[in-house]
Amino acid sequence: MATTTRRAFLLSAAAVSVGCVARGTAAPIGAAASIRPPTVGQSWRYAKHDFFTGAIVDTQVDLVTAVGQTIQIESHAESTTERSVRYPSWGATWWQQYMGQNPAAAAPREIQAPWGMVLVDPHWSELQAYQKPIPLWPMQLRPGWSTTVSTYYKIPDSDETMPWQLTMHAERWESITVPAGQFTTLRYSNLIDFRYTNVSERVAGLRKEHLWFAPEIGRWVVRESVGTFREDVGVDIDESSYRWELLNWT
Repeated sequence: MATTTRRAFLLSAAAVSVGCVARGTAAPIGAAASIRPPTVGQSWRYAKHDFFTGAIVDTQVDLVTAVGQTIQIESHAESTTERSVRYPSWGATWWQQYMGQNPAAAAPREIQAPWGMVLVDPHWSELQAYQKPIPLWPMQLRPGWSTTVSTYYKIPDSDETMPWQLTMHAERWESITVPAGQFTTLRYSNLIDFRYTNVSERVAGLRKEHLWFAPEIGRWVVRESVGTFREDVGVDIDESSYRWELLNWT
């Protein structure tokens, strides 16, 4: 399948949206336009849905556990329906520098440095560590802002570095209602072009995301992520695709 076809699939699939959205909402002013800074104890609880069927797969909880040189957010699922995140056997010195503990004893943690820039991300099928931090949301809260970041990442049990390219584009302000309530959000899109490890049967991956970021809570209230990957025999396969909706936050 041609790359253009894969991109067309992602763009059309990500256009499907569940929930109540009011488009064209004016940009927030004053304090509402500022991103809430992180403090220990903040949390966000999400219902994780299969993107295409709407079925609930799991409930995900993200909790801020440390704020300092890095911001650490522990992430766990409330059920055991999915396989657990594996921990890295590589870079123990690097891991301890950012995590402050032995890798074998560590819980799945999202590591940001600074706030809004992610270094370690546990929300993929395998924990990923990036060579340089990449943005989690637009660095300027305004429609039209965009950036493209190219870096490399590593996964547990492999010393291989693999390319990762993120293109982020801020689209518009929207008011959106989820189980946690109604929020004024900046909707933005991510297009992620990356490669899998050489030992994988997968060759190239392409993922499209839409996120609704609420500055008042310092995180997104909805996140949709769909994608495809290419097998080494040249066949494109749909990846597992999900939608997260905020249930509550503190």
